[in-house]
Amino acid sequence: MSPSRRFQRLILFTEITLSLAWARVLVRFVSFRRWRGLLGPIDGEGHAQDGAGLSLAMLEQASDIGRQVERVGSRVWFEALCLPRAMAARWVLARRGIPSRTVIGTRPAQGDDPHRFHAWLMVGDRVVTGGAVKDDHLAFARRLSPEARGPHDRH
Repeated sequence: MSPSRRFQRLILFTEITLSLAWARVLVRFVSFRRWRGLLGPIDGEGHAQDGAGLSLAMLEQASDIGRQVERVGSRVWFEALCLPRAMAARWVLARRGIPSRTVIGTRPAQGDDPHRFHAWLMVGDRVVTGGAVKDDHLAFARRLSPEARGPHDRH
């Protein structure tokens, strides 16, 4: 690996680590209403326009960054579970002009399991972070205002 490539990897590692740390601080110590806007769109999974405007290179870069966020998140000295990982990946991708959306879901309670909720990040139709257990969870759907709904959605 060339010194230039090594330096780029070190910069990305540092960016991811700092983003994870900041996300963890927010999740742990700051009221949700104060940082909710940093999550960007929180939505369900399937939309027709998901891949619009995304090049193959952008999707590949998003997948690579997602893998690196997962890797760094499992090695940092603080707890960085699914939500801080999704937040960090979103911020890193946004700095590169790659749009993403956060998906939050739940599964039925199973005894004393504290991991009932799960967050993952999507770019287009690709899961970038949190994909390992996302299939066990049902994504919350965004509530659209009556004006934003299509004619087929009105009751």
